[in-house]
Amino acid sequence: MAMVFYAPYPVVPGGTGSSARPPRMLQAFRDLGYEVLDVVGTGAERAQRLRALRRRVAEGARIEFAYGESSTMPTLLTESHHLPTHPLVDLQVLRLMEREGIPTGFFYRDVYWRFPAYDESVPRLVGIGTKSLYHAELLVMGRLLDRFYLPSRAMAEYVPHIDRSSVKALPPGGSVVDVPRAPRKDGTVTLLYVGNISEYYRMHALFEAVGRVDGVRLLLCTPESSWAAVRHEYEHLLTDSVEIVHARGAELEPLFARADVCTLVVEPAEYRDFAAPIKLYEYLGHGKPVLASAGTLAGTTVSSAGIGWEAPYGVDSVAAALVALRDDPAGLEATRRATVAAREEHTWTSRARQVAEDLTALR
Repeated sequence: MAMVFYAPYPVVPGGTGSSARPPRMLQAFRDLGYEVLDVVGTGAERAQRLRALRRRVAEGARIEFAYGESSTMPTLLTESHHLPTHPLVDLQVLRLMEREGIPTGFFYRDVYWRFPAYDESVPRLVGIGTKSLYHAELLVMGRLLDRFYLPSRAMAEYVPHIDRSSVKALPPGGSVVDVPRAPRKDGTVTLLYVGNISEYYRMHALFEAVGRVDGVRLLLCTPESSWAAVRHEYEHLLTDSVEIVHARGAELEPLFARADVCTLVVEPAEYRDFAAPIKLYEYLGHGKPVLASAGTLAGTTVSSAGIGWEAPYGVDSVAAALVALRDDPAGLEATRRATVAAREEHTWTSRARQVAEDLTALR
């Protein structure tokens, strides 16, 4: 079986955050047994691989489907120098799939450009230009794609020029990782957060709530630069119950071993109503139930599936949720077991399988 994997940039294993998704999806299709014909890389590399793909098609190769991963910037600007050196190659990929009747799906990762914060982050003329390009490429994709994959269906309301009936949710995945469970000490519940702490990830209510509740600890693992930028905002909230660490890669596993619950208790924002953070699925892959803010997609996801809890963002509400976790060890263990049982449904392989079944059904 062969499939086409497209991305308008180099796909490099080992990325973190949003850059982790493309290589893991590509590998997941290989793990399912597909021969992956990739059209990825710089503009020159994509043009070369498109020529090779055309030869395979001309030779009669059967291609089951095509799947693409977007960039967070307009496709024409994805070269390192942001100049459109190969302006037609990406359209030609889609045209080839259309001409050959190959079902094609595309994951569109981000609509940050539709929010006022984007206008505030770039010069005015740059914003006008990039938003024009975003609109133009969505107009083209809306006509040529069979499936439009988004982190959640709720995001579709913010994406212009697409057929809503073609939209399906395709959140991130995770990898199943078994870590030894460290014994709980004196009934203490340990929370773990891994990632940036910033204006976008504000956790003041969580810090204050942890300081109020005996028997609860917070392990916050964030890059040193991230913590240095916001430390002054949290310094007055630090107690002996909060431990700040700077770890990455394999260094994270001992932290997961210590954790009873992972946390996405962050200040809600409109963008978070539909955003599917990759760290949520990394938490689930480690078999850790998640406490998340109510009103966010993460909170709805874990509470509806019985693999975590949601709490309104506020010191009193979060503190009450922490007390409930601390005082119900049986309920905590039951939710942990449910998370371990459900995590295979949220792997990268399961996401690739979903795409393959969906698109091949359109042939």
